[in-house]
Amino acid sequence: MLLLVASACGSASPGCEAASFRGAELQRCASPRWEPVPQHGDLPPSLWEAGASFARTEGDREVVYRFGGQRENFPNDFTVNDFYALDVSTATWTKLTTPETPAARADTLLMPGPCSECVSIVGGRGRFRTGSDLMFPEMWTYDTQGQRWHSVPAEALGDTFAVRRSSALVVEVPEAGSSKKTAIYAVGGVGNTLSRFATTSTGLRNDVAVYGQDTGWRLVPTSGEKPAPRAWVVGGYDPDSHALLVFGGYRLGADQGPSTPAGELFGPTNYENDLWSLSLETLTWTQLHPTGPLPAPRDNAVAFFDTLRGGLVVFGGQRFDGLSSDLWFYSVRDNQWTEVALDPASVPPARVGGIAFLRETSAAYELYLNGGATSDGGQSAFLDDLWKLSWAKP
Repeated sequence: MLLLVASACGSASPGCEAASFRGAELQRCASPRWEPVPQHGDLPPSLWEAGASFARTEGDREVVYRFGGQRENFPNDFTVNDFYALDVSTATWTKLTTPETPAARADTLLMPGPCSECVSIVGGRGRFRTGSDLMFPEMWTYDTQGQRWHSVPAEALGDTFAVRRSSALVVEVPEAGSSKKTAIYAVGGVGNTLSRFATTSTGLRNDVAVYGQDTGWRLVPTSGEKPAPRAWVVGGYDPDSHALLVFGGYRLGADQGPSTPAGELFGPTNYENDLWSLSLETLTWTQLHPTGPLPAPRDNAVAFFDTLRGGLVVFGGQRFDGLSSDLWFYSVRDNQWTEVALDPASVPPARVGGIAFLRETSAAYELYLNGGATSDGGQSAFLDDLWKLSWAKP
């Protein structure tokens, strides 16, 4: 899960102000490069499927919070409620302990909280393959100053079904007419942990929930043809069109149904590379049909929206045939994907279930990647590394 937050204005790179954001010009002007980040402090253990977000704050967002996750793979997997803060400016981790901490869970949604200097967790899931439905239709808020968790009461939470999800796309969007208020959108996700969850009516979702500080969580009706229900999608907010972009994800294949055996639910048709736009003005879905080469179908990618170039940057993910470490840029103006080359000697190990978050400087977007697993089943290595992708601003 990736929460996308804009924080700074860019400074133009020489000769890139009017670049056509495709091919060699994009490669030269964005100059993407990955580098490992040395970590300090209370280093978190290796795990995957955690959640991460910055807190809501009046100043610069320099501390990201990581909650929960999963250790190991089936049948030895278990969820945790570990809670850490990472000072991004120094790459220093601090383990946070409180008298009352939310229950262990994975794939929870993290977001800036409703109050100043707080961060919230929403939803999340327990273990798969237990035969039980282990979801957490609740919201907790952590006060970073008082260093305490508070369970959000029903009257402030809103619709519990709206938050009964995990593995959803979470995007923060500025509210019109306000310089401080934002709305949080949650798109799709996992709705239960029952056996063969993807074949059940609520196992995968394609609805849209929105959180407002004055209204709590609510489902919003959308029009137009909707994306198929899915989870582990990525996307971002395009301020020019006031729309969400949603890419890829895991779904029930078009050739599958309620009786599809569990062993066939991770086939070629379960991974998507389609691209959708949701207008926040009209709440209308539109499927986009980009020209030229497309990224391979995948889930569990990481992404951010480059507001200065007007496009979505997507890295990695899990395909039917394995993990990927490729980098793509979708230009809204050109309606075209471009693969952007990376130095293969300095690319993070391919992974699934890592956390990612975006930090901006005056010169670049900085996409951070932490943790994850080298496989979501069978033999896997579990990662505790931290990497940074620098994507220069035009």
